[in-house]
Amino acid sequence: MVTTLVPAPPNEASAETIEQQFRRLEQRWRADTLFLSDAEKIIAHPAFQEIIGLGHAVIPLLMHQLEESPQLWVWALPRITGVNPVSPSDNGNIRKMSEAWLVWGRAQGLR
Repeated sequence: MVTTLVPAPPNEASAETIEQQFRRLEQRWRADTLFLSDAEKIIAHPAFQEIIGLGHAVIPLLMHQLEESPQLWVWALPRITGVNPVSPSDNGNIRKMSEAWLVWGRAQGLR
């Protein structure tokens, strides 16, 4: 008996660019957490965790969104970068946290 290997169909997700993956995951995360106020549940959402898993490639996308308005991405950036430029006195203030990340991003040449 001869066995013929048939290549697996291309994985649709692998054909996505990082930005497309990010946008898809972001949309799911925002829809699923829209009415949540518990930061732990928002951060623990699988789509948020997948975005973190995309790594450094999503930092420019997150920075762009922070430029538009303060965003909850300030919770993902320390996990991706391994740094936290936010002053302890500003923890919890999304606007000030966003500003600190934008200053950091500009210093890193990311924006």
